[in-house]
Amino acid sequence: MIELLENLKSHPPFSYLDESAFRVIEKSAQVAYYPNGTIVISASRIPELLYFIIKGTVEASSEDEMIDIYHSNDNFGGIELIENRASEYNYTVTEELICYEIPKRIFVEITEGNEAFKNYFFYSVAERIDLLGEKKEFTLMSDIMVARVDENILRKGTLVSSQMPITHALHIMESEKNSCLIVENRGGYGIVTDADLRHYILHREEEKLELVGHIQTYPIITAKKDELLFNILLKMTEHSIKHLPLLDDTGACAGVVELIDLLSYFSNQSYLISVQMDKARDLQSVVASAKRVPLMIEALHIKGVKSRYIAKLVSEINKKMYQKIFELVTPESWHKNSALILLGSEGRSEQIMRTDQDNALIFEEGFEPDDAQEVSERFLEVLDEIGFPRCSGGIMIINEKWRKSLGAYEAEIDRWIEHPDYQGLMELAILFDSVAVAGNHTLHQRIKTYLMKRVSEHRSILVHFAKAIGSFESPLGLFSRFVSKDKDHQGEIDIKKGALFALVHGCRALALEYGISATNTTLRIKALNNAGFIDKENARELMEAMEVLHTFRLRAQIGKSRKGSKIDNYISVEDLSKLERDLLKDALKSVDQFRKLVGYHFHLSSVG
Repeated sequence: MIELLENLKSHPPFSYLDESAFRVIEKSAQVAYYPNGTIVISASRIPELLYFIIKGTVEASSEDEMIDIYHSNDNFGGIELIENRASEYNYTVTEELICYEIPKRIFVEITEGNEAFKNYFFYSVAERIDLLGEKKEFTLMSDIMVARVDENILRKGTLVSSQMPITHALHIMESEKNSCLIVENRGGYGIVTDADLRHYILHREEEKLELVGHIQTYPIITAKKDELLFNILLKMTEHSIKHLPLLDDTGACAGVVELIDLLSYFSNQSYLISVQMDKARDLQSVVASAKRVPLMIEALHIKGVKSRYIAKLVSEINKKMYQKIFELVTPESWHKNSALILLGSEGRSEQIMRTDQDNALIFEEGFEPDDAQEVSERFLEVLDEIGFPRCSGGIMIINEKWRKSLGAYEAEIDRWIEHPDYQGLMELAILFDSVAVAGNHTLHQRIKTYLMKRVSEHRSILVHFAKAIGSFESPLGLFSRFVSKDKDHQGEIDIKKGALFALVHGCRALALEYGISATNTTLRIKALNNAGFIDKENARELMEAMEVLHTFRLRAQIGKSRKGSKIDNYISVEDLSKLERDLLKDALKSVDQFRKLVGYHFHLSSVG
């Protein structure tokens, strides 16, 4: 019984209770069993117990209409007990039920003594959204505690002789973009850091400071290169130092660990990855930094960081990554005569896990490099090495359709608008969501300006463009039941096709109509609110819905990544708790209402 109650503590609202409340529950709660078909709570009767499901399924129904389903770790009967009123529904066991039964008197006493516990039962679905982040604390600490130094956290350090003039050493340090000097002495190493340089600036004349050896800190504290990262952190904390040289087996300096990098590693690594990407001078360094991103994503998600903030951080790191790869792979002549752009979810800064790559190149008119295919292949090979799946639709720079001149793109835009078909309009949507990340950004600005100008001249195209919002059905069927029609994904729903596409494309169509240049869907929603198309409350609901959809998809994708499975857009509704199912249903309803609003706005029912 005690072990079972420990499980109870990890689920809201019981996670809000203190130990004294649990001792009361432990003395009064019972474990009960009910076979299939049992009506646990009857409609029109006041329940006497709160039920918490350990195993099994219960359906709430009213006059043979199924209202809701309860699975493991769900509870029911709470509101009726608090309000001392009869149930509106029959709660019927549909899969053998094993549950806790908490007596009404005990339950009511606990609610009266714990406001957060009581309020949980009356929260609207929108108010419960933040509870997704209030998970049982789980971190990667077990992995971090045994992690050792690797090349990605080790800085090279500038190695100089103690007899070198200070100004000469500083020039070397600046050229190598390091933050300290490692000084070679006959008896070992010394170090010059910011503190030593301040002393030099203030006292160089009176103390006649000329050589590096005159200002070094000597002897210095060091550690072995194969030491545990946690032990290195302890040593740096103990001695209040920000730089720690590491020695290899021969006693030679192998590099320097800086405190800011170490602290970043123990948090979410975002700063470390960003710095490494900025400092990367070769493709191997870019690849090594980029490969750390999935670990950062998982750490941030576990800590409850909202998916839109994770997406923004990932997007900024990826932009730096693409820029570095472009600079290192493409010939210098390309840098002023072409623009690398990201499309689709990458262009909207909404891709978190690497589902696929969508990229394109715009060439200056008259610039026709003979090695375009070869360079493009090399570019994608680097992305392959990092772990970016290639786009199954061929929306990549190796495809000549997405690697052409400014004039060719303008001609393509004309064709999409003057002779619209589904494929062409989807390609227009992809290009509209683009963002430049490397090369000559003005080429991309000219394309976007031309696209929006042509649409404004042919506003009738917007109706045909918006019609794609109905391409996929909602996964929410009659009586708010989830509908899964894919035979290969029983019990799962495609969150992208079923919901995200309608939300993203609806906002995209409206952004074209209102001349909104932002590509990110959240920013488009805010702009539509500012433009008066939707009010503040509806804008908030749409952004909350998007957050829920992205959060569930991200969690599912992280789970698949851990298992080594293909990352896709399916989520298992069977693995969701009652709270999570309610949140998902509410999000899907918000998207369905928005879909209807867009349909009504563009009169899509009358379009053939």
